[in-house]
Amino acid sequence: MGLSSWTTALGALVATAALPVTAAPSPTVSARGETCARPYVRKEWRHLSDGQRQQYIGAVQCMMKEPGTATATLSIVRNRFEDFLATHVKQTDFVHFVGIFYPYHRLLLAEYEKALWDCGWDHALGQPFWDWTLDTGSKEAFLNSPIFDTTLGFGGNGAYIPGNLSHPELPGFTVGPPNDIPDRSGGGCVVDGPFAGLGTYFGPQNNTEPKAALRCLRRDFSYDSLRERASPAQIQAAMAIDTYGNFEFVTDSQSYHPAGHWGVGGLYGTMTDTYASPGDPIFFLHHSNVDRAWWSWQMRDLAAHEKDMSGPLVMFDYANKLGGNATLETPVWVGLGESRVEVKVADLMHIQKGPLCYTYESLY
Repeated sequence: MGLSSWTTALGALVATAALPVTAAPSPTVSARGETCARPYVRKEWRHLSDGQRQQYIGAVQCMMKEPGTATATLSIVRNRFEDFLATHVKQTDFVHFVGIFYPYHRLLLAEYEKALWDCGWDHALGQPFWDWTLDTGSKEAFLNSPIFDTTLGFGGNGAYIPGNLSHPELPGFTVGPPNDIPDRSGGGCVVDGPFAGLGTYFGPQNNTEPKAALRCLRRDFSYDSLRERASPAQIQAAMAIDTYGNFEFVTDSQSYHPAGHWGVGGLYGTMTDTYASPGDPIFFLHHSNVDRAWWSWQMRDLAAHEKDMSGPLVMFDYANKLGGNATLETPVWVGLGESRVEVKVADLMHIQKGPLCYTYESLY
């Protein structure tokens, strides 16, 4: 889908927003229908010890040194971390603003966790999450979030670069929000923290052509984007939605999912690029909380919600003019080349069944 049609479609969705203001034993994976015996725990970033945060950061850095499994399929893949960036770039048009948005990212995170464990992450702990609601109380709380710590976090904002959506200073980088972000405050390359200097050949959008130089990790903080779409009131409004189809429609495009991307990525940032956003390690903490929100909603009525799947098969086709709806039998896959893993939606509807075996320390 071209950039102009993509942003137009997303803008139409946003305009209809209706919401108000130590290694442990490995988890025992279960057969479909049975719950696993020893689920590992996903914790909020600030609830990890200093040592655990250092261990996690070290595991991500390790992934960036390990050879990728998708290089034979896509030559610009340079390491194991970029395997996950590559599959997301290639699949974006088929897994966003569609019914399988949540199952796809649930599987992506589960596979990412395995790579973290291969690099020394604690098997008792899963992918940490970023609870945005803890940072929406004030701009000061947002800017001082432990997520952005330069030693035990992921580094901070980029230097300010002028421009807006219609007149960008960096043409080609405005590939996310369909509207201006008045309070954006950065846009430059990340120069502090453990991922300072990080770059990739991926992007913008689905561009996978070899380039003369790496594209740096950029951030462009926007507190208002987070506050307006990921406040406690927004989360509780999402929890009250009746069906999965409505839940996916609202939260994928209008509330907390874009909030995390735009809050960190603003206009120019890596997180704002819907295709290449996994190039920022914060992506995985953000999507761990997106999954936590889905599981929180599922737990409101698990017997019903474990079987509740719908939503279009074609991006933005909520009126079903181009295709049908996702079902429990719809296939979901992640990974390129030898790392490809494929299951059905039904295998991903419960976080302690089938290929999954984890829990969250708390829910919404």
